Amino acid sequence: MGDTNMIATKSKNFILLIGLIILLNGCSDESTTPDITKPLPVMPEVNDKNCEDKNVALISDKKLREEFVGLCIRRGSFKASPKKAW
Repeated sequence: MGDTNMIATKSKNFILLIGLIILLNGCSDESTTPDITKPLPVMPEVNDKNCEDKNVALISDKKLREEFVGLCIRRGSFKASPKKAW
């Protein structure tokens, strides 16, 4: 008889704890919805001038800057190496 009462008390406490967590999570200052008034960053054209370090540093969005640097590194054309006859 005492075990069921203790289980019921623990269950009530657990439910109250979950409810408190959900309530406090809803009061968070962080917004999960995007700000539609803020303009989206635009990827600059990949060329020699834009790929200079001083111009790359002007890109404020970190994710966009990293993607742009990756494109700058891989720009150019593919040259196949000559065939070797061993």
